[in-house]
Amino acid sequence: MATAPKIAETIPPDLAALQADVIALKNDVASLLDTLQKQAVNGAVGAVDRLEKQAGQLYRTVYAKGEHQAEVLSHKIEDQPIAAVLIAAGIGYLGGRLLAR
Repeated sequence: MATAPKIAETIPPDLAALQADVIALKNDVASLLDTLQKQAVNGAVGAVDRLEKQAGQLYRTVYAKGEHQAEVLSHKIEDQPIAAVLIAAGIGYLGGRLLAR
């Protein structure tokens, strides 16, 4: 009884070389995609770090300006208490009228 030739024995050498090239290309593309993914993650982490630092700086700046404005307002109220009370009463009156509607 004759045995059938194995598939590897029947593939022409050019096709076998092409198959090896395709496998190598597949491995290269997988490696490239892995590298690109790592670079994208590293870039995103770097961007998050920069944004976090900028947000911290912005928070500190806004907080300091808010503190300064509160101090300025406090001094104005101390300097002109009657005007401050009248302004607060007017704002309260207007707010009450608007909310009553």
